[in-house]
Amino acid sequence: MSMSRSQKLTPLDKRILNRIQQEIPFICRPWDKIAKSLKVSEPLLLKRIAFLKKQGVIRRISATFNPRKLGYFSTLVAIKVAPVDIEEVARKLNVYPEVTHNYKRNSEYNLWLALVAKNRLRIKRIIAKLKKDKRIKQVLELPAVKLFKVDVNFKV
Repeated sequence: MSMSRSQKLTPLDKRILNRIQQEIPFICRPWDKIAKSLKVSEPLLLKRIAFLKKQGVIRRISATFNPRKLGYFSTLVAIKVAPVDIEEVARKLNVYPEVTHNYKRNSEYNLWLALVAKNRLRIKRIIAKLKKDKRIKQVLELPAVKLFKVDVNFKV
């Protein structure tokens, strides 16, 4: 979604976007602390964030956890499925609480998902169930061999 000329990002919007990409403190009133760091009121900050979300500039604000540090196991899975079945297979994947997200790709393996589970056995069981689904032609597990910390921030 694009913003109209009358809805261009204000200097404050840009400061907010740059700030909230860094860290949202895990405290009772994180928005108050962020507002103070930006030298604005908390209600104004929340109003601008709501506006930016409504405009599609902000898609989501959420926490990111490191599964390994919490004692969980994770893996990436690539699936080959007929294009006509992608939506239905994706809906079926979403019933698993271990599926953090799935997305289409323009490749031979056209549906990808991330799995996070309490143990390796649970991941193996889910993959085994996927392989039994007649709509799924092939499943490829791509576990992380080496982890890289990618810190992506978009300077506004």
